[in-house]
Amino acid sequence: MRATSMVGTLTCLLLAAGCSSPAHQDGNAAPAGSPEPTTSAATTGTPTPSTPPPSSPSSPSSPSSARPASDPTRPASLVLGPDGIGSLKLGMTRQQATGTGLLRTFTNNAGGCAPAHLRAAPTGDEVVLLSPTLGIATIDAYAGIRTPEGARIGMSSAEMLRIYPTWKAADGDATNGRGAAKTPGNSKAVYRIETKNGKVISLTLQYANQDCYE
Repeated sequence: MRATSMVGTLTCLLLAAGCSSPAHQDGNAAPAGSPEPTTSAATTGTPTPSTPPPSSPSSPSSPSSARPASDPTRPASLVLGPDGIGSLKLGMTRQQATGTGLLRTFTNNAGGCAPAHLRAAPTGDEVVLLSPTLGIATIDAYAGIRTPEGARIGMSSAEMLRIYPTWKAADGDATNGRGAAKTPGNSKAVYRIETKNGKVISLTLQYANQDCYE
């Protein structure tokens, strides 16, 4: 009876020791009851390089339109009066007038006024006269040339008279004739204006005392 009691006691002790021994833990395993480690996608994933937003393509700058320089010999660039046409002025010497580039070669006229043609004149009939005493004394206009007041070849006699009421006939009348009008802005010059069939056919800026013709 005593032996049986001892065996039972020993059995209980062995069972108690087995129940209280901690289970063998792997060195890498988390302790029992520890929460499962969470893996952060931010720390374990491959970092995504920061890509700057694509810059919008710059609009190609529109090329500046090439504008040809104004041709000083073209009618649109020239006005007759009150003292000349373009860079060509009344009173200029032969050398000064030639230097403007607006004239063809002067033709020598012994003892009189030397004529030269305007380079841009379409017919070649328009003449500039060089006086031995006055220098450039007369300058003819051609089609497309206007005075500052708007007079031009081809306009009606009535329009011309509205612009230049001081026009005075030296021969004929305003419908068919030749006369002169004062040049606004130049008391030494006049506009010599010739008409035919009620139209202006000739327009000249000249010194009032020019000595090249009538």
